[in-house]
Amino acid sequence: MRNCSENPVLERGVKKPAKSKHASPAEATPVCREIAGDAIELQEFLQAQGRAQSWHMSDNHAAEDSWTYVRYFDGDELDKYADTMAVAKDVKFSHGKAAVSVRTTDIGGGFVRVQITARFLGEAKSDETVISQPAAQWPLASTGLLEKELFSTIEKNYHPLR
Repeated sequence: MRNCSENPVLERGVKKPAKSKHASPAEATPVCREIAGDAIELQEFLQAQGRAQSWHMSDNHAAEDSWTYVRYFDGDELDKYADTMAVAKDVKFSHGKAAVSVRTTDIGGGFVRVQITARFLGEAKSDETVISQPAAQWPLASTGLLEKELFSTIEKNYHPLR
């Protein structure tokens, strides 16, 4: 595994966020690594890891060069993977979800460029009794830990067939 020689921003499949009363976090730049192996093999490996670790997922879509899914988190997991402190001090997150995109591109020389992006949405409750928060859902920025864990899993457990 090595750092990407370039880190192109994902162009296809990026949706503009819906209008919200709250400012959305800055658009996440994909975390990118180049890995020795095959693109489809890497995607199949990551999908198998999700099943083996019993991630609570839905909206699972796989294509030749991408895998997208929604992963659900309890409040503690959300605090770990998303920047929940950036919203407001009196907001308590009970649970949330992340839209995860994994893109793979063969770049030659036996390497695949893997780009992972996670966008979070948290379900919030406010402790404020005088002025309650107007929204129940809050867009959150990634801490980068989810992406790092996925790459760590690849580095420790993935062995290309060729």
